[in-house]
Amino acid sequence: MKKLLLVGAVALFGVLQAQKTNFGANAGMLTGFAKVKTPMGDDSESNTGFYAGFFAEITAGNMVKIQPAVNYANIDGGSALQIPIMVKYYVDPKFNLQAGPQFTFDLDDNPFPDYYNSLNFGLALGTAYEFTQKLFVEARYSFQLNNHLKDAPSGYSVKANYLNLGLGYKF
Repeated sequence: MKKLLLVGAVALFGVLQAQKTNFGANAGMLTGFAKVKTPMGDDSESNTGFYAGFFAEITAGNMVKIQPAVNYANIDGGSALQIPIMVKYYVDPKFNLQAGPQFTFDLDDNPFPDYYNSLNFGLALGTAYEFTQKLFVEARYSFQLNNHLKDAPSGYSVKANYLNLGLGYKF
């Protein structure tokens, strides 16, 4: 896993050097929507917290930018790292639509490592409006694609989706 992260970091650094890149910070409200499915029925719950992080914005064309980010996320004392890699398509110079993968690493101690995935991945969709060249507002919703439960029997699943609403600033 460490080698994979190192290779990814080196590749990202190479891409950042080759393109026009902006860096910045973002923060805001985070709402998590958990859904548990069992053969006996379904249950869901939502809780609200916050996120804060840093991002790079890489120009990939006249109307396209790529924005990888690392966000610290906290809901009800539980913490995680969100790593979205959003492709931003500008429908207007100030307004963009976004889509891309989002990886979520649980930072809390996992009491059941044989049964519970600490790394989860999903599909994120979002939008942003840029008030100025530096200040913007963002909204993103991510759908978890894998199961939090490892090797779960048929009919059992735990998934969490997230809504990020916040502000960002480009340095």
